[in-house]
Amino acid sequence: MKKMTLVLSVGLLVLSTGCSRLDIAFRWADTYIASKVDDYFDLSSKQSKDLKKDIQKDLNGIKTAMLPNWIDRLQGIQKDVEAAQLNEEQVAIYFTGFMNDVDQITSHFSTTAVDFIASTNPNQIEYFKKSFAKKNQEDLEKAQNVTKLRKEYRDKYEEWFEMFLGSLTKEQRQLMEDNLVASPFPAELKAKNKDYVFQKFFEHKGSIDEMKAFVREYYTNPEKYDMPEYRQAFAQYQKDLQKLVTQILTSMTDKQKAALKDSINEKTAQLRSIAMRS
Repeated sequence: MKKMTLVLSVGLLVLSTGCSRLDIAFRWADTYIASKVDDYFDLSSKQSKDLKKDIQKDLNGIKTAMLPNWIDRLQGIQKDVEAAQLNEEQVAIYFTGFMNDVDQITSHFSTTAVDFIASTNPNQIEYFKKSFAKKNQEDLEKAQNVTKLRKEYRDKYEEWFEMFLGSLTKEQRQLMEDNLVASPFPAELKAKNKDYVFQKFFEHKGSIDEMKAFVREYYTNPEKYDMPEYRQAFAQYQKDLQKLVTQILTSMTDKQKAALKDSINEKTAQLRSIAMRS
């Protein structure tokens, strides 16, 4: 269940962080998220239309509640870089803020998720069961290939850092490589955890009301349903990732600082454009 419910809440974040144009990502977020839901539920035309409409309402709520904070935070990073004050403590504040945003985004989609589950029929729930099992097994097998998984995350980290800083130095690349070896993303545990949460959801498959209640509570406190070992592993991963981000950002060259400034100016302009759009 976690794989499916999270696609509604973090679809926007995943899309935007992998796209250099946040305004374009935001504009297509409803279509992107609905298509991912369709992969798991085989939506009817009406469901797809209603879901996109509801997602748009949720996105408007995010624009009002969160975009101003994102803009302020990015500008804060820029000011700290210009004043040579971007130290370990400041990076921790910004990193924690962005990670907390992920949790806050989830709650904005709670009503949409509940309404969507209420619109499903037994055939779609069975379709979900089969499609989830197939995809999660693929994820599990992928997670067990350590070499490919490391390459995937190396590519992700490089894309993120280079989007903001430009090319990394030899020393920074070594820091990243050391992190990838010592602190890999707990992908196998994540796949097992998704199945764990999914099975809890499926205990209620005979009752729409119980499924709705589960989804609503899940969106209120998703960590409540995680396996303790996954929760612990993910917390450690975040801690180690924060350390890597700190090491990279506190070792920037003058050229990288200039690139970061330009990137932040671009991103804040895009966020303002999104916030002003009706």
